[in-house]
Amino acid sequence: MTSASTPVYVDFRETGPIARITLNRPEKLNAINFEVGLQLYETFARCESDSAIRAIVLAGAGRAFCAGDELGRERTPDEEISFRRRGFIKHYVEGPGRWTRTLQLMRRLPQPIVCRIQGYAYGAGFNLALGSDFRIMANDARLATPFIKRALATGTNLLQQYVGIGKAIEMTLLGEPVDAQEALRLGLVTRVVDAAELDAATDELAARLASGPTAAISLSKTAVYRGWDEDPAGAYWHQGSALAQGRDLEDYAEGVRAFKEKRPPRFTGR
Repeated sequence: MTSASTPVYVDFRETGPIARITLNRPEKLNAINFEVGLQLYETFARCESDSAIRAIVLAGAGRAFCAGDELGRERTPDEEISFRRRGFIKHYVEGPGRWTRTLQLMRRLPQPIVCRIQGYAYGAGFNLALGSDFRIMANDARLATPFIKRALATGTNLLQQYVGIGKAIEMTLLGEPVDAQEALRLGLVTRVVDAAELDAATDELAARLASGPTAAISLSKTAVYRGWDEDPAGAYWHQGSALAQGRDLEDYAEGVRAFKEKRPPRFTGR
């Protein structure tokens, strides 16, 4: 847990049914160190069982969303303990403060997550963006997997899901940034807007999701992500499971009533 003497690197606030999580280390372009990673995981975890939160916005303060892992820093004592107990690979995947743990949590959260991207989303920051369900990107922002330019070997988990293996190899082995329009063409982002419109566009989508049938959205999110890793029969099983559970929701009954009465539905998220 974060102690009282630890700087707050991740801001959390709720505006109605929307939780807003903001990386707040702008002087470092929100680069992720141990404390940032720990606080980010803890902040997402507090949303998991809070039914009042119906959508989440993930953002970064200052001129960049997130520049990735902070390079060249020494491990903290807690990281050193994890490193020695787990070994390098296991610590990388599931150690405390690791963004990899946070990304796995984001994918299983019931709430939809909208990522607001300005400036740079590089490396781990790019991965956090891809771990969100929607991405709104400023037209002057950039995405990249730049590891190879520092002779850092790497791999991908989510990138090829969006762009295919060929483009993932190109982006990983060359490390060149992708501009906003190319990101939109590749399906890496949901929408590109002028930088001045970024907040409004992000808030508009988050509000739309928060006012929707959020329990049904949660079931669908789970079925889609789990179905990705399955063969067709397994994917259809997850789809059928979501449909079966969704038929018992209050929002489903409201949706049917609204259709019959020819009016907009009034969803409650139940």
